[in-house]
Amino acid sequence: MNKIVVVGSTNIDMMAKVHHLPSCGETVGDAEFSQAIGGKGMNQAIAAARLGGDVTFVTALGNDHYASMLKALLRREGIATDYVIDDAEHPTGMALIYVSHAGDNCIAVAPGANHTLQPELVATFERAISDADVVVMQAEIPYETIRTTAKLAHSLGKKVVLNLAPACQADADLLSVVDVLVVNEVEGAAVAGLTFDNNNLDAIIDRLRLTGIPNIVVTVGKDGAYLITPFTSVHVASWKVEAVDTIAAGDTFCGALAVRFSDGYVTEDDMRYANAASAIAVTRPGATTSIPTADEVADFIASQPNQSILDEQLEQSPASPALI
Repeated sequence: MNKIVVVGSTNIDMMAKVHHLPSCGETVGDAEFSQAIGGKGMNQAIAAARLGGDVTFVTALGNDHYASMLKALLRREGIATDYVIDDAEHPTGMALIYVSHAGDNCIAVAPGANHTLQPELVATFERAISDADVVVMQAEIPYETIRTTAKLAHSLGKKVVLNLAPACQADADLLSVVDVLVVNEVEGAAVAGLTFDNNNLDAIIDRLRLTGIPNIVVTVGKDGAYLITPFTSVHVASWKVEAVDTIAAGDTFCGALAVRFSDGYVTEDDMRYANAASAIAVTRPGATTSIPTADEVADFIASQPNQSILDEQLEQSPASPALI
């Protein structure tokens, strides 16, 4: 079992389900409102824990009633909260989310206490990193904190899994200490210094290769994901399900990958497992409420018909020309 430290954000998700996502200046009525727990860090920590990881979560919670509720939730999930920071000056982070009936979403995040997680605090959770196998981060906390944490983890011989979401650029100083980079097409374009135009995935992957990161994963939604390592370049197809919404699907994927990642390189089996976990997540509404357990993922994979045929199809899935 991997010992995993997730360093990242916690948000309260305020969600409105709408017939279609509003365009600029448009008001969409008849929305269905719900409130849930989210934040990319929280989602990934819960995903890793439910899927079998021994998880410690480093995050900052605000000066509101949500803080005690969130700590209690983490403990119920079996996640260590020794390094949760209490911020007396700011509210807990908030995410305002529209989800369409087709399963698409758009999100605005008010970071609140998440921005309290500044680089000078990294030393306060060095012991957690020292005890871990894998350190997982996202981009909803200050960039300098991400870089400082990654460099510390690397110096201690720990594996660094970085999900650069939301999309942002990253310098060579950070990328040089990353073991697994997980991005979607838009996020990958930002790291590569390009603009995604729906037709330049090859160029993005070529640029990402130049970073020297040993494991690069580019997720492409319902089309699965690409894995690029020094030994393999492969497209791993998604599992076919009917999506309800895609919130936390990417975070579930990252949590699953952190649990499975070992020996320095991500494998195709790791990717298929992570795809299965995220496939289950998109069939359920909400963020943390959609994340499956290890037993659910095992049952899902076992339930797929003609598994040997499916494996053959996965191996033969057409890759981007850049991967051939």
